Amino acid sequence: MPERINLWNMPAWAQPAVYAFHALCLAIFLLSFYRRIRIWWAVGRPEMRFDRLPERLKRVLIYVLGQRRVIRDPVGGLSHASLFWGFVIFFIGTTLAFIDADLFKFLRGEIYLVYEFVLDLFTLLALIGMGVLAWRRYAARPPKLSYGRRFDLAMAWLAVLIITGWLLESFRMAVQRPPWGPASFMGWGLGQLWIAMGLGEEFLRPLHQATWAFHAALAGLTYVFIPVGFLVHIVSSTLNVFFSRMDRPNGALTPIPDLETAERLGIETLRDLTWVQLLNGEACTECGRCQAACPAYAAGTPLNPKQVVLDVRNTLHALLPPTLNPFAPIRVDEERIVLTGAVTPREALWACTTCYACVHECPVLIEHVDLIVGMRRYLTLMEGDVPASLSNTFRNTERAGNPWGQRTSRLEWAKGLDVPVMAEKGEAEVLFWVGCAGAFDPGGQRTARAIARLLQAAGVDFAVLGDEETCTAEWARRAGHEAMYVAATEAILETLRAYKFRTLLTMCPHCYNTFRNEYPQFGGRFEVVHHTEFLARLLEEGRLQPRRPVSRRLTFHDSCYLGRYNGIFDAPRHLLQRSGTELVEMARSRERGFCCGAGGAQVWMDTPQARPIHLQRLDEAIGTSPEAVAVACPFCQLMLTSAAQTRGVAERLPVRDVAEILAEAVIEP
Repeated sequence: MPERINLWNMPAWAQPAVYAFHALCLAIFLLSFYRRIRIWWAVGRPEMRFDRLPERLKRVLIYVLGQRRVIRDPVGGLSHASLFWGFVIFFIGTTLAFIDADLFKFLRGEIYLVYEFVLDLFTLLALIGMGVLAWRRYAARPPKLSYGRRFDLAMAWLAVLIITGWLLESFRMAVQRPPWGPASFMGWGLGQLWIAMGLGEEFLRPLHQATWAFHAALAGLTYVFIPVGFLVHIVSSTLNVFFSRMDRPNGALTPIPDLETAERLGIETLRDLTWVQLLNGEACTECGRCQAACPAYAAGTPLNPKQVVLDVRNTLHALLPPTLNPFAPIRVDEERIVLTGAVTPREALWACTTCYACVHECPVLIEHVDLIVGMRRYLTLMEGDVPASLSNTFRNTERAGNPWGQRTSRLEWAKGLDVPVMAEKGEAEVLFWVGCAGAFDPGGQRTARAIARLLQAAGVDFAVLGDEETCTAEWARRAGHEAMYVAATEAILETLRAYKFRTLLTMCPHCYNTFRNEYPQFGGRFEVVHHTEFLARLLEEGRLQPRRPVSRRLTFHDSCYLGRYNGIFDAPRHLLQRSGTELVEMARSRERGFCCGAGGAQVWMDTPQARPIHLQRLDEAIGTSPEAVAVACPFCQLMLTSAAQTRGVAERLPVRDVAEILAEAVIEP
């Protein structure tokens, strides 16, 4: 009967020797990692991340073992996944071998044959994956990857582990020649090669012993190598996924506690980070997906989200005591732990659009946006170091209640529509929050009029606040001005609580996001609905009926704050479909849609861009040969209209909100 022969060809002392060596290596691994954990806790601020343990374990299963985000990349991702899964099976197989050798014998018969076949199959897949990764790293060399000897060493180390394991099996196969050998097809195949070469038992047995000693030593030293080499991400990224954020929605930033009395605001040094944010830096795999997805990086600005995270890691590593003693005192030179402006350039921080593409792409759930906004908070609230154009927008909002600085009525857009005002009505089923763009930007005004006409056509009981509205300042929060945002939020909540309504309807995804995800932080809980969702609901209920198909070829641009942050992708497309349009998607759409360049207060800044974001996005839209570009955000409309004007195509390629298109199909001219 086929069965696993434990320690074939090895002397009796081999087993206790290898166990003792592996125990020593494992102890070194644990002490080395303990040294890192001590620094996280000594430098980082405390943060509670030990809640909701079942959900955290589920995330590890999905994102670490399942490699959910890793396999989005059909080449690099699947190759990494095959390497990872191969070593997971290899680790499980080794564990089963120890159990078979020391606890109870079970690897025999059919079970053993399946065991051998699965091990060889997955280690082969791992080596194939490693080969593809090597091709990418040494031949294709995509710019998003990091390069260096530590990556080369990790690749070589893992490859040698796999190959020496096969060699061990092949030497045994060549000597024993078992009839069931083909089940272990890699070892058996190599064994046939040795037999064909005429290598006899007298040569293969000592070669097997030497290879076994080398393989066992290499496997043990892997524990030692992990904390000091690139493979540290095996542990740190797993921890990062486990301790990832669960306390707030994707679209919500963390409030600043004790905003009015705190002596330090925002992130300047490592001490302003939580221990989890320090772990973020350690967890980075340097895959560069955030870099490749970042519109600011694509535009040629100094921002590279990967480097912002690595700035944390590199600054932290400089604190490691120059000794292997894990209990050595940790001495922190306060001047060496400054991040904002000293390590991470101010120009990089002000280039971010907060589009969330970096976070969405990260396979280990690093929170780049929180880190960048935290640094902006320090620049804005502690140093007053903000771009001049943004400073002017702050003043406009403080003086006039809107970033344009307009002092005209917020109801100019509604002339001739007989739109009810809440102050006169007092109560309505739907409160339509028009927003600053809807009140003052020409494109936004057209959208607001279209929505109002559709609500009237559907017989919806609605009202607007009119001149009682003021800017939510959500853009100011992303620019780091938490004080302005909090003041605006408190004033708006006071206004909203004065009236009775069931649904808060927004046309701006930025307003939608802050009302839905951030107002609960301040006690404001409402049923918040974006106009694309609400209009889709009216269509499904039959309260709106398209009468004239809009027979035009359109492409749709996904708003980052509507799509990536809040998962609304289908509603706007449904409106376009019901309007009778031909919808053609851009290459980057839905979750991977490319930013228009307005978010993160960029619409109010003059950030130098070698390849402007809004022009890149418009060029992608033009590539679909549309007759118009559809949007569901007034700021996307503003940016893409500006791009169309720059490209000289504004007349033949209008940028229109989906509400305008639906109104054309529903309402008689």
